[in-house]
Parts: sequence; C-alpha cells; structure tokens
Amino acid sequence: MAFSLDRSMLDKASRGESAALDAVVTAVRPHIEKQLLRYPLSDEDRQDVLQSTLVQIIRRIGSFRGDSSLSTWLFRVTANEALMLMRSQRRHRARLVEGLDLEDLASLPAANDAASNERADNSAVQNERDERVRRALAELPSEYRDVVSLHYHQDLGLQEIASRLGSTESAVRSRLHRARARLRNLLRVEGGDGDAEFAAA
Repeated sequence: MAFSLDRSMLDKASRGESAALDAVVTAVRPHIEKQLLRYPLSDEDRQDVLQSTLVQIIRRIGSFRGDSSLSTWLFRVTANEALMLMRSQRRHRARLVEGLDLEDLASLPAANDAASNERADNSAVQNERDERVRRALAELPSEYRDVVSLHYHQDLGLQEIASRLGSTESAVRSRLHRARARLRNLLRVEGGDGDAEFAAA
C-alpha cells in the first residue's frame, strides 16, 4: 500500500479545500479497497468500511503531520475502521433462543461469578431470565462452557479461541455450535413448553 501524495495537495486538503480533498480521496480509494480485501468481510460490509474510512480520512487529514509515511497512516485508519466493524458484528450474532439475543449472554457474568450474581438486582423478570441462562451455562460440559465464555464474555474470535485452547478453528466452531444447541435445549426444558419468554414469538 506504499505510495505518497504531493505535500502541497495534502496541505490544501488539510485546510479543507474541496478540490484537494476530492483529489486525495480519488488517490487513496484504490489502496484502501486493496487493503480491505485482507479482511473477512462481505462485499456490502467492505463498501461500508470503505465509506467510513474515507470519511475518517477527510476528517483527520489535518492530523497527518508526516511523522510516518502516508501509506502507514492510511493503513492504520483503514485497519481501525475494519476492526471496529468486525467487533461490532461479533456482538450482534444470531440468537441463542427466540427472544434472547446472544449479546444478552455476553453481558452476563460468567456462570461461576457468584459476586456478580448477587449484584443482579434489576427487575424481577430480567433477574429470573438472567439466572436461568446462568444455570444453563453451568450445566454445559466444561469444553462447551469454555468456548462460550471466551467467545461471548471475552469477545474473542474463533481463531483466537483455537490458539488459546490449542485447537483448530473448525473444532472451536463445532463446539460453539453444539454449545448453543445445548443451551437452547436447556432453556426450553427449564422454561417449559408454555414459557412465552423463550418460545417463538
């Protein structure tokens, strides 16, 4: 992604001159697009990150002082935008059960976090729901509970979990899938067939 732009053009862009900003955007766009191909993003997400990166460049071009190369600065801005989107997506994955978002699971303390459990003093309905999820987590086999905790409580990706557990990404994905299925069944059994909160709505 190494390249440079004329310093006078950068100076004009940093002063907000529209022609210079347009020229900078036109020049950097293909380099950003190339870098984004390295990230596991859909075409639509890649376009979103491209747009947000270009917006950040326009906003922050005045902060580029030339201490590092322009390509290094662009690489950092692009990487930050891509990683922010990926982290956001990690927090909004598919539902564990109908009506219970996995983001709710991530917000719960670990099943063995007794001190946090005692502090749960929100509404009675929410407390009951949270406690049911904690009990279901506690019933999972340890190898399932570990991947759920690493993925949802510590916000680690599959590759990071595999590295930490000395396993493969496909094995972690399989364990996580089975853990979710087991949790879904445990919650349905505990809730009963007539439990509207966890039944399909």
